[in-house]
Amino acid sequence: MINITKYSSRDMDVNSYILAKENQALVIDPGFNGEAIIRHCQSHDLKLNVCLLTHGHIDHIRDLKMLLEEYDLKIYIYGEEAEFLYNPNLNLSTMFKKEFILDKNIEIHKVEDQETIDFVKEKLKVIHLPGHTRGSMGIIYNQHFFSGDTLFFDSIGRTDLPTGNGGKIFTSLKKIKVSLSKNTVVYPGHGKGGRLAEILQVNPYFNNLN
Repeated sequence: MINITKYSSRDMDVNSYILAKENQALVIDPGFNGEAIIRHCQSHDLKLNVCLLTHGHIDHIRDLKMLLEEYDLKIYIYGEEAEFLYNPNLNLSTMFKKEFILDKNIEIHKVEDQETIDFVKEKLKVIHLPGHTRGSMGIIYNQHFFSGDTLFFDSIGRTDLPTGNGGKIFTSLKKIKVSLSKNTVVYPGHGKGGRLAEILQVNPYFNNLN
């Protein structure tokens, strides 16, 4: 079994998740939590070697560079989202007055819908969830679902930013509703998580969703 640890930054309440098994670790959305992630891995004697990015906004990718100084990471991002790592206007880092542009020499693994990622004899499945951005994705591990900024506990991600699409995010919500068990625990990109059954009850964006 994988052990899941959440870190949340004070800035923008952005969540990062460390998945660990044996002495190996994987991080989902390093965001603004790079220092906490490094401390956690050091204190638990974990080798961090995989990074999954649910999408390419700066509040989810900024500290990737910090982690790359410490670890040899295999980086996964949805194929249509890869450009965000090199375009400050797409990743919104221009708004923070410090442009994020990833070195082109760093290898990126582009994934597609329903692709599986192997991690210490466990399988994580990618699910494409366009709407917040064109290449937003969720990550499914057993009955654990990392939803990025597509789905929050009682809301959804913005669709008025570059490549966002209000119609597509509702299609993605339908995909989540029909693809996942109601017992699935949702781990969002911001704020608290919870079981999908509860989210379906309290999140108004699921109202009248056929």
